[in-house]
Amino acid sequence: MKKFYCLMLVLGLLGCFANRCLAAERIGGMKLLPGYNHGPLQGIDSIVGEIKKEGGLRIQYEIGAVVKPGAPRFGGSFTDYPKTTPKAEVHWYRESVVNDQPVHMAHRKDNVLLVSYPEKGMNFSVTVTNPHRAQKALLMILTYPNPDSNDKPKPNK
Repeated sequence: MKKFYCLMLVLGLLGCFANRCLAAERIGGMKLLPGYNHGPLQGIDSIVGEIKKEGGLRIQYEIGAVVKPGAPRFGGSFTDYPKTTPKAEVHWYRESVVNDQPVHMAHRKDNVLLVSYPEKGMNFSVTVTNPHRAQKALLMILTYPNPDSNDKPKPNK
């Protein structure tokens, strides 16, 4: 089973660079699959939103302030969810670099896929019930941040 998930991860990484089949809806330059839409949500102390399609995945995200080592943490500060999830709750955990950005990924035993961009203060979470859904999620999530874009999500007012 681990080999299968690793294979799906590799396919997702390779597929995220095949942007020809991806739509141009953006959050941080992120490319969404056809039919998926981005919508900001109301956050209290961080920027939150979701990417979803009726009958498809619902990818939630949260952007928090990246705290320098030793500095005090406040509400809304970034927490690296994949890295801080207890090992007993995780099927697998991986660290990689995509578009010159470190990426941390974990697939929890409750079928939640967590992806974080620690230098950007960005966390994604999505429930993936099978490898096909995991692949779709990674095809979108791993295009963030698009180095060719300066798009940034705007907080709700």
